[in-house]
Amino acid sequence: MKWYNKSYSKPLIFFGALVITLIVGPFLPLYFKSLFYACSLLIKDLLIFSLPFVIFCLIFGSISALGAKAIKYVAIIIPLICLSNFINTMLSYIVSGTAIKSGILGESMIATSTSFDLTPLFTLNIHNTLSNNVALIGGLLSGLLIGIFKKDLAVSICKYFDKFTKVFFKILFPLMPIFISGTALKLQHDGILVEICQKYLSILLVFVLSTVSWILFQFFTLAKFNLSQFNYYIRNLIPACITAFGSMSSAAALPLSIAAAEKNLSNNKSNASIIAPSSVNIHLVGDCLFIPMVALSVLTSFGAQFPSVGTYLSFAFGFVLAKFSVAAVPGGGVLVMLPIMQDYLHMSPEMLGIVTALYILFDPIITTCNVLGNGSLAIIFDNITRRFNK
Repeated sequence: MKWYNKSYSKPLIFFGALVITLIVGPFLPLYFKSLFYACSLLIKDLLIFSLPFVIFCLIFGSISALGAKAIKYVAIIIPLICLSNFINTMLSYIVSGTAIKSGILGESMIATSTSFDLTPLFTLNIHNTLSNNVALIGGLLSGLLIGIFKKDLAVSICKYFDKFTKVFFKILFPLMPIFISGTALKLQHDGILVEICQKYLSILLVFVLSTVSWILFQFFTLAKFNLSQFNYYIRNLIPACITAFGSMSSAAALPLSIAAAEKNLSNNKSNASIIAPSSVNIHLVGDCLFIPMVALSVLTSFGAQFPSVGTYLSFAFGFVLAKFSVAAVPGGGVLVMLPIMQDYLHMSPEMLGIVTALYILFDPIITTCNVLGNGSLAIIFDNITRRFNK
């Protein structure tokens, strides 16, 4: 397993698994496709089942080690994430309005005809008994209390938690190529990749250009316009981005996101282990830009008026609050937003169905943007905490 621990091996392995799958996929028998897809779903279910415990251990360890200083970090994280999500949601309104007025978006939107016919060879019903939000809040509160009043006990507990997280990540890394291959086979077999290129290229281009430009601008600013530092930030995030693209899950990319954050924060493992697990579920730049963009495009394509600023502000506040209940798994970002779009934007079931279909089509790219956005948030968080410490 030594070869797998080399930092440069991970992106090559993940990218290679994705490319090989797309090349070999059309020639594989249906049985093997279903088998790989079933294994991919099993890994995903096991990951989602374990993730709350991993988040609890990471947050507890980091917060308890800080002791009384932890209150300051919690007071920074929550407002920072809410502010970032709100800014990104409002940016989507500006970009969408400009694109719709210019005729790029909002014309002749129809539902996709994609047939999702690849079924897994087997399924195991693994139920998640603990939500990520409960684990996050529980880790924050328990780490805060024990870290302040029982410092010695906190140190002993952290040793066991540290062993658990190390074993978890060590087992997860070798499974990721299977996870990526199974998901890629599903996308390819169902023709989703072809649908993206043929029917919805305009939305994809507007989303990618606006979102990637915005995120890269953040990194360039954080690098103080130093090109070599900018390249260093992005290079460290490549493994996490490849994993996010192949698995459509920012949760699956969490171990790599933590590793990238540690490097980008000058090996500040404490801040990296605080902000990366905290933001994986609730700070979703791609969702904040994509879902409103598609929703507004669908609205205008059905003949509705483009929402006023006041109406959209109400939607944006509800949208940001709903982000705290999103599961960082394939398709999870849009499901909790359907009632928000229905209540504030008055979208019909047909409109919501189109938004959901488009989200599923573009989920690999959306998730990749989410991981990139969390990478920039980690640096912002580190800069803020350093200023407070001074």
